[in-house]
Amino acid sequence: MDLETKSKLTSISGNFWRIVNECLIQGVDDEVRLRLGSEVKPSGRCVERASGDERKARTSAPTPSGVEVANMEADEFYVRPNGQKYFTRSWGIHTDTAVLRKAREATNNFFSSGVGSPQFAYFYGVPGTGKTALVEASFHDDKVITLVGNGDTDTNDFYGSFIQTPSGKFEWVDGGFIEAVENGYVFFIDEIGLIDPKALAIVYAVMDGRKSITIPMNPDRGTIKVHENFYVVSATNPNAPGVRLSEAMLSRFQLQVELTTDYALAKKLGVPATMVSVAQNLYKRTQGDSAEISWSPQMRELIGFRDTSDIFGTEFAIANMIASAPELDRDVVVDVISRAYGAEYKPAKI
Repeated sequence: MDLETKSKLTSISGNFWRIVNECLIQGVDDEVRLRLGSEVKPSGRCVERASGDERKARTSAPTPSGVEVANMEADEFYVRPNGQKYFTRSWGIHTDTAVLRKAREATNNFFSSGVGSPQFAYFYGVPGTGKTALVEASFHDDKVITLVGNGDTDTNDFYGSFIQTPSGKFEWVDGGFIEAVENGYVFFIDEIGLIDPKALAIVYAVMDGRKSITIPMNPDRGTIKVHENFYVVSATNPNAPGVRLSEAMLSRFQLQVELTTDYALAKKLGVPATMVSVAQNLYKRTQGDSAEISWSPQMRELIGFRDTSDIFGTEFAIANMIASAPELDRDVVVDVISRAYGAEYKPAKI
């Protein structure tokens, strides 16, 4: 065995025992735990965005078919309408916001020239993983019309309706869907799974590429031409009570992706490492057929914990986090948090 080979083996062996030693002491040394956390990929599917040369290499890599993929760049973060920053994440070899903008561009090309196919997008995942934030960040420089679905959403919420004026007369007011179709805006159907499939059926026509639409309850409105910049994106929590999505609807969304929490990003945003570890532990317990619980803190709750802790202190924020958990899951949440923080905690109560 030559000297170079011996040197490499010695280095590998030393690194192995270093990691073993740090795994043993991470529970009592925050600095070690943070270092280990940076070396282990988080369990969330949306991972940290590559930067510099690495990002360029990944975005220009050839697909399995050998076709070169266009390099799609995106900023590191975008400011949402509420003032919060949305940090971009990886979607395959691309960046999430860049994928959505490219999908809209391809869809617009389909509407204008009939080339290709529409690339409408559907997001699913538990609340707090950034579905709405992703839409706002992707189309921050354009108008997005949002329809938040529920069990009472009907065709009038899409088409519009006659509204009585102060003079007693009735005048027609377009719904958000018609406004988006006619003017080429992004139409975001939030909580699409809670809407009756019969009401959603009116969206089929334009998603199939038909160039016009009429309003049955108001023939005088005439035929509305579909603007080439029109685009549809939707999101839902598939585990929420009452969710139902027809195969006919889902098949019209070419892009479908589950959003989960990026735990590495949560640490970068200042969420305490111990609470991030708690969230990862609880998330694992929600997975599989033998899942113990149905809830775990996602990005929204983790950011909330960070801010509440800064204002009221860690113990207050922990009790508040426990109180936020569903009652059926609370015992497990208390156990995981108490073990992580080394003290017994209870839900906030007045």
